Amino acid sequence: MTKMQIIAKTVLVVLGIHAVVTLYSFYPGIYVYRPEGPSIMQEVISLSFYAVLAGFIVYFAIFNNDGLSKWMAGAGEEFEPQNQAVWLVKSLRVGLVFAGLMLLSGSISTIVKIPKIFFLIRPAINDIIISKSVPSILKLSYSEWYRNIYGILKAILAFYLICGAPHYIRWQLEHTRIGEPKIEQAKLADSSISNLEREENE
Repeated sequence: MTKMQIIAKTVLVVLGIHAVVTLYSFYPGIYVYRPEGPSIMQEVISLSFYAVLAGFIVYFAIFNNDGLSKWMAGAGEEFEPQNQAVWLVKSLRVGLVFAGLMLLSGSISTIVKIPKIFFLIRPAINDIIISKSVPSILKLSYSEWYRNIYGILKAILAFYLICGAPHYIRWQLEHTRIGEPKIEQAKLADSSISNLEREENE
């Protein structure tokens, strides 16, 4: 791979993550006129549509984007596989941390609510055990449940990306064609990540 192809690959990953997160942020909006929630048929159809669209983005932009990145960047002179691996690790890490910061800025409202939830757990348990009633904290509409779960998952993803998404980067190194057989490529991936971490610690 060339440097421009690696940069194009990183841009595709960042845009793919942003597209999927944004896509599911609009999902409950289709039921805005039905606060009680969708019917089973509506749920199946809408979830199928969103799953197919998100799967398409994830497959071609986030995981298997070699062909698309080469088409975007065009041909060029490749450099040594070891340098390709180092460039890929650094480029992906910068891109993923940037994506994580973008998601974190939109998850502040969810993170602020976390301490409040801990104070509501005990009264909720008392309502269930003593009063044998559904606590008010659980009496939410379909849209509110979706928004809360979506916000929590988004915050978790943001923290994972800010940490550098090491598992994803290792997977990309092992499956990206950088001029080495798969077995050698896996060893190259481990050594590249280890060298990069050693440089950061120093």
